[in-house]
Amino acid sequence: MSFFTYSPCETGREGGDAHILFHATESKWVKVNDTGLEIAQYLDEGASLDDVTRRLGAEYGISAEAAKYDVLSVSEQLSMHHFLDGNARERPSRFPTLNSIFLHLTSRCNLSCPHCYTSWSQNEVNKDLPGPLAFRMIDELANHGGNSVTLSGGEPLLHPEIRKILKHAGPKVEIRLLTNGTLINRAWADFLADMNIFIQISIDGSTKEIHDSIRGKGTFEKSLKALEYLQEAGLRERINFSTTVMNQNLHDLPRIISLAERLDVPLVRFLPLRRKGKARKEWEAIGSGLTIRDSEHFYEHTFRLQKNGGSGVDISCGLSGFLLKMPEEFEEDDIWCPVGRRLVIDVNGDAYPCVLMMEDEFRLGNAFDDSLANMIQSDAMIAVCQALAERRNKIKKCSVCNWRNLCQAGCMGQALDNKGTIWDTDDFCDYRSRAYKEAFGRVLKIDD
Repeated sequence: MSFFTYSPCETGREGGDAHILFHATESKWVKVNDTGLEIAQYLDEGASLDDVTRRLGAEYGISAEAAKYDVLSVSEQLSMHHFLDGNARERPSRFPTLNSIFLHLTSRCNLSCPHCYTSWSQNEVNKDLPGPLAFRMIDELANHGGNSVTLSGGEPLLHPEIRKILKHAGPKVEIRLLTNGTLINRAWADFLADMNIFIQISIDGSTKEIHDSIRGKGTFEKSLKALEYLQEAGLRERINFSTTVMNQNLHDLPRIISLAERLDVPLVRFLPLRRKGKARKEWEAIGSGLTIRDSEHFYEHTFRLQKNGGSGVDISCGLSGFLLKMPEEFEEDDIWCPVGRRLVIDVNGDAYPCVLMMEDEFRLGNAFDDSLANMIQSDAMIAVCQALAERRNKIKKCSVCNWRNLCQAGCMGQALDNKGTIWDTDDFCDYRSRAYKEAFGRVLKIDD
């Protein structure tokens, strides 16, 4: 068994009669047998269907009808996955489109978590994005066909006009509210139940001892009470937990999944600890002991859970760029990363392409001075989208890798966070390579 990049087709095999052909520029792949590989190579060289049929018949002593059937079958399979329609063309960049916005509504927070990635200055401790500006951006998003607004902070429920913002957004777009949950009472839950809303509650431990040691005394009980209120209000399927992985809870992550299952929470998102904001100052206590292998062990645990049906909870474990099929919403331009489809706005109105790219070099403009449409189609955003398309070929390690059009050089934002540049892979390149090899090894063994 062996792996092949389709254009050009490579030779050499380790035995077996099943092969994977990878498209030269897209995330497409097909599985073929020895004969299919031979036909694909002939077609790749420019031979016509009739020529390949004649070659196959002569080589194997089979009838023209049988040879034609094999050639047409392989040709149709390759055409269906775009292998025969200009596979050597240069990959186009993503055209920036305003699908969603991520608003940091306020720098206010009722907690003081050591892992917070925000780093507001003393002058911004109680700063809020003005309500009228939030209304204007939500209207512009909806008018441009956008469908989702994420409300974050700080703690967004502390924004002085948060109810007005939610009421304004509700009829126009889907809302994603990121909250620590400690401020949600029954009245809040009833108010939110009438919205087109998804609610993410931060849970950093499966017990009050662990969670409260990170977020403060009494927070675990308050957050779980908020969950209860929201579920009673009818939002059961619209709630997820979010956990930031750090020294204090690394050993507890599997139990957080169990907690979610026990409390009937459908999704848990595990987020990597970022060396930003408060977390930079607290790094020795919260992040100095974390290793890449720790994360890999947890990824393997979550994969085993889901493979064996061992959990009724969906798990997002923070590993970007590991997929065998492009999600439907990204099929149009064949790029899995949401950069180029979203604007992130901070409390000062500054706009960025991604939460992980809130750096001066990637600033796109300011919402006080410019429209969302102008900022998302600015030269700066176009340059980011160009980089998004080019990283897999310009990063040397990626350019010679069979998986490059699937993982697409990993997460650009994580690479920036961890290595200081988008022109490198993120920290999980080697792990993804092993995971892809194992996954396609299983695909090759499937009798289909």
